Amino acid sequence: MIRTLAFRLLLTLALGILGCLIVFVPATARSTPPASPTPVRTPSTPPPQSGPEAEDRVSITFVSDRQHNGAAAWSDATGNLRTQTHVPLLQRDSQSGLWSTALVFTRHSPDAPLHAVFRSGGRFARCEVRVNDRLVAEDSAHGDHPTSTCQPNTNEI
Repeated sequence: MIRTLAFRLLLTLALGILGCLIVFVPATARSTPPASPTPVRTPSTPPPQSGPEAEDRVSITFVSDRQHNGAAAWSDATGNLRTQTHVPLLQRDSQSGLWSTALVFTRHSPDAPLHAVFRSGGRFARCEVRVNDRLVAEDSAHGDHPTSTCQPNTNEI
């Protein structure tokens, strides 16, 4: 029972810290002026998109060696923190034996934060964040009920 309470306290603390980061880091980043007011473009750099094409397709994938897991937290399409406990993973890879599931959504603003935290019910946890099929963050953890944390570098998104 003490292990369960300690786990819940640790998970609550981790999710609280993630929530603070999601709320306060973008606010402080917006208050600092950009380093260069005009972006430098090379011939290989595509022009910035506008209109509906500027929306990003975001995929957050959680992977574990168990189908039923602890908890997950992630930023949704608008940058709001979402959480879920008792996370079931729906797809099983027959070769590796790992379970996975993906959250896919359209992000309408490139300023919306992207974060993901996943706690496995087994001994392996992995999270991946992809923007327009490009991997921008990944993390794997091993151990007893490991936690993986994906926080993309804002310069790479």
